[in-house]
Amino acid sequence: MARVDTKELVTLLILGGGLWALIQFTGLKFWHAALVFGAGFYLATTIAGSQVSDLVSRILTAFGH
Repeated sequence: MARVDTKELVTLLILGGGLWALIQFTGLKFWHAALVFGAGFYLATTIAGSQVSDLVSRILTAFGH
């Protein structure tokens, strides 16, 4: 079994909490969120995945993270 890192756990908790909040307070349907997450994971496996990762890293660096 793979060991879960603390950073990964925090990320999963934040995503889960955000998803719960969107479902509860905005009427987001679970299957809509699942479709978007699935498309995101598919995008990450394509050649564009590294470019998206680089862009997100640059944006976070610009905000001082």
